[in-house]
Amino acid sequence: MNSLLKNKNLNALVLSKNLVQYALQMRVLFFSWLAYEITQKDLWVGIVLGVGSTPILLSSYLGSYFSERYNINKIMFYSYLVILLMFGLFFIIDYENIYNLLILSFLFGIIMGVPSPPFWTIVINTFGKNNLSWINSYFYSFQFFGEMIIPLIFAFLIANFSSNYFISFACCIIIIATFLIYYFPKDSQIKNHKDKNIYDSFSKILKQNPVIFWMSIIVSIQSIFGVTIFIVLPQYANNFGVGATGFGIFFSANGAGIFLGTIFSFYTGIYRSKILVLVISTIGWDLGQIIFAFSTNYYLSIIVLFLMGFSAAYWVVAANLIFQNETTDKDRNKIMALFQFVSQLFFLGWLVGGLISNVTNAQIALIISGLSSYPIFIIAIISSKKLRIV
Repeated sequence: MNSLLKNKNLNALVLSKNLVQYALQMRVLFFSWLAYEITQKDLWVGIVLGVGSTPILLSSYLGSYFSERYNINKIMFYSYLVILLMFGLFFIIDYENIYNLLILSFLFGIIMGVPSPPFWTIVINTFGKNNLSWINSYFYSFQFFGEMIIPLIFAFLIANFSSNYFISFACCIIIIATFLIYYFPKDSQIKNHKDKNIYDSFSKILKQNPVIFWMSIIVSIQSIFGVTIFIVLPQYANNFGVGATGFGIFFSANGAGIFLGTIFSFYTGIYRSKILVLVISTIGWDLGQIIFAFSTNYYLSIIVLFLMGFSAAYWVVAANLIFQNETTDKDRNKIMALFQFVSQLFFLGWLVGGLISNVTNAQIALIISGLSSYPIFIIAIISSKKLRIV
């Protein structure tokens, strides 16, 4: 563990990818708050964020395709430059127009899915599977530190300065992330230029690997139907009368819980039964959604979001580890692209959550979100012996 902590290649990978994640999280916060401020409707928050999901479905596969054929470090470099360009559009586009927000969200979706499959591929290729549980916790501790601190930065900058300061800050950290690519390990993967049999197809993976098949379905359902909480946070912030600052604190409380949970997972590791960890952490998240739905106390709501985040930390580390441990040299890029694909469906989940909240109300939408996972969990665990023992 100590040798890995001192490994400049790993540190560069972890810090660079997380800096980009921080910037993308800023974009989500900015878009969700703007959409609600402009329209005063949960549905529009879901629509604006949800339209970014459609291109992510394709771009995750593009990340896999490119990394099987081209140098991964170059893929990461050009992806980060495009993301920087997307943020630059904020300076020339009227983003207070709801339709311009839709266009920007779609453009971000085109590039957002590309870097992740190459990133996880080079991590596994370089450091192997023996240290994956520790590396996951190490990586996500950085990511969820951002989940905790970025909303506070958002609230401070938006409340006290113009949005240009906020956008400029995001651009700066992307530039730093891009420079760190210089310290990435070399891409050692054999490229698929002529021999089409070097790598397995997506259909073959899903047919022959029941763990990946069922996990793809489980994570998809949870991403689409289990994340309504994020759509209704602007509404609850307004209901409590806490405005943009309270909205940022809501997100920050959830991020603090995820960060602390990841630190705990760093030291405790993941229990041998990863599917059990996944189920227990899902229960913790869903109970939190239902309690939050009926909370009339601002401080209780903050505590609930914190505890939900703590559960989510173990879910993320365990889910990623299940996918990673199923990889081989012939399917690594595609399995990590599948994980990226199903986990990023939460953008579509925000659209679904916004629609349900608009048709019913926020409380009912949160109840539906909190109960959505269990039918597929039961079916998957009964159907697959291999899944039961992961």
